[in-house]
Amino acid sequence: MYSIIAKFLATFLASLFALFNISADIPGFSEEIITETSIQYLNETPGNADMIIDIKAANDGTYDLYWADEDFQKLTFTLGDNEIEYSEFASVETVFGAGSVDLPDYTAIPEEAANILVTRDGETLEIFDIPLEKRADRGEKTYSFGSISDLHFNRYELEGGADVAKSTFARSLSFYEAAGVSLVAMPGDISSDGEKEAFMAFNNISSNYDFPVYTTTGNHDLHAKYEKENWLTYMNPGVYGEEKAEDIINVADNDMDFVYEEPVSGDIFIFLNQTSNNYGLLWNALLQNSQLDWLETQLETHKEKSVYLFFHTFLNSAKGNPLMGTGNLQNDLGWSYPLFYTPGASDEVKMRELLREYDNVTFFNGHSHWAYHMQSLNPNLNISKNGEDGATFVHVSSVSSPRVTDNYQVLWSGTDPDMSEGYLIEVYEDTMVLYGVDFVNNRILAYATYECEK
Repeated sequence: MYSIIAKFLATFLASLFALFNISADIPGFSEEIITETSIQYLNETPGNADMIIDIKAANDGTYDLYWADEDFQKLTFTLGDNEIEYSEFASVETVFGAGSVDLPDYTAIPEEAANILVTRDGETLEIFDIPLEKRADRGEKTYSFGSISDLHFNRYELEGGADVAKSTFARSLSFYEAAGVSLVAMPGDISSDGEKEAFMAFNNISSNYDFPVYTTTGNHDLHAKYEKENWLTYMNPGVYGEEKAEDIINVADNDMDFVYEEPVSGDIFIFLNQTSNNYGLLWNALLQNSQLDWLETQLETHKEKSVYLFFHTFLNSAKGNPLMGTGNLQNDLGWSYPLFYTPGASDEVKMRELLREYDNVTFFNGHSHWAYHMQSLNPNLNISKNGEDGATFVHVSSVSSPRVTDNYQVLWSGTDPDMSEGYLIEVYEDTMVLYGVDFVNNRILAYATYECEK
């Protein structure tokens, strides 16, 4: 490895200088910052970065790892006519000279990544080449789409009183416009209390873009001010009413749930709306039986295709700690997000059965607002199988107020104007790559970039 050669050279030169009593600084190789890093890949799948990284260091601190190209330069991401940066894909905190991190199973190696840089305070300390058999080659991209969640018009204010959602929504859609997406798909919470003004604001902003922005209801959209007629009037243009967009191939009898067929690939997008915002009791059903029957029909009809299902509320994990599934976490004080799909409720049981049966489904949820880097407390937070066979589960962070906590924090904090997150999803013939996006700093979150089968 490059690091071994570099360290050998540094040691040789230091010994030579000592022999002749010569004092010299060797940039990047002082005893204070020399590290000893090992990278262990846990599978042979090309493009998959499921790995364990161990670092030993003379001085404790945070060591950041970045993807790099063939020329050892930090990798960039092409967004339209521009190149934007990737964040670090992993960080290792050393204590008493040692630290380790186990990356989430689905972590993706970007195409064009040929090397790994180990850095501290912006200085590259070590370089590792990515084995040829592990490098990504996904073929030609078929199409891309965006996903954001939890806008919450009229809920959060910037300093001075401006509505957070108005800036975060428009900024994210401009990012997706530059990326050339086919659509933006959302799992709900457009409003604070279901107010008409929120739906009008959503319509006013999204109508400025050439791609459709489709969403479901979330629990906040069903609060006291919600009226179905307002939703049907301002949300999801081309879905409700007699004149429907060409690619809307089914609308349920409840006039709310619908199916979109992506025109290039034929992939299926199902938008399933909550009809209740009550949680916690077995009779607090979030879905009606007729909706589940409709969903079952759609899943069976499209079982030979890739299906992306959007629904607001996440399900608890089926194995281990139920609060440590995709969409949630629990810190050492026991704090987690409390409003999950009520386990054992009749609609929850039926939903689980359907998701277990169809492994061609990717199930997108929002609701908890957890920021992507909170996977440090739960490696399954952002993507997993959620403890059972079948569908793949994906957590979409909030575009308006990602939440953060730590091991010993009471509850959480959020509404940070420097945070706004979502996904850019690039779809290939057999796989898709979900790129976590930091809309404030216009960069790709490499630590929240994942690959999974369609």
